[in-house]
Amino acid sequence: MGSKLIRIVISAEPTAKGRPRTKWINGQAITYTPTKTKEAEDFIKFRLLRHKDQAFPAGVPLRLTCTFWRTKSRYLPRRESLPWRKPDLINFGVLICDALTGILYADDAQLTNIVMRKRWSPNGQGFITLKLEEDKLQGDNNADDNI
Repeated sequence: MGSKLIRIVISAEPTAKGRPRTKWINGQAITYTPTKTKEAEDFIKFRLLRHKDQAFPAGVPLRLTCTFWRTKSRYLPRRESLPWRKPDLINFGVLICDALTGILYADDAQLTNIVMRKRWSPNGQGFITLKLEEDKLQGDNNADDNI
């Protein structure tokens, strides 16, 4: 019996998780999530709901592989083969991990291995590819060998 694997393509331009903002109203500090971040996370959650029945139970270590396929601006040089500019890769990852929580896994603490990439989209449309599977220790006897 093979291990469980979930593969998903989300047709949306990757969005980085924005930092929480704070404003003062009548002497009280109100902290909120930026609108763009909230809308992007809600859209991804909505797209993932159809896969909720495939969710991994709590307590299962997971490996997440995701590629953020970005639309390349026509103003960037052609020789720029990888999207090394902002937004940061890690902020794309934080948004995805938060969106997956409660839908495909119980808690993002279950993630024991994450592979993330930023790439230019081959078709001119932004999208995100996800692969989520149980993380097994096969071949990982000495973690220092992988450095």
